[in-house]
Amino acid sequence: MKSLTFFLFVVFAFSGCTQDIKSLGKQECRNLGYKYILKKRLNYRTGKYELSSVCLSTAK
Repeated sequence: MKSLTFFLFVVFAFSGCTQDIKSLGKQECRNLGYKYILKKRLNYRTGKYELSSVCLSTAK
């Protein structure tokens, strides 16, 4: 029981350590070595294309 509690605590403690790179800005993305690209996407409400920025990991 103690080992199960310890294991769950460790998993919970380290689950928040990952960073969502898609929310980074242009300069932060490039400083960390990721690709920063602009994509055209269709806005279905207006029917017009808009530019959306995405920070992508270079490793696959």
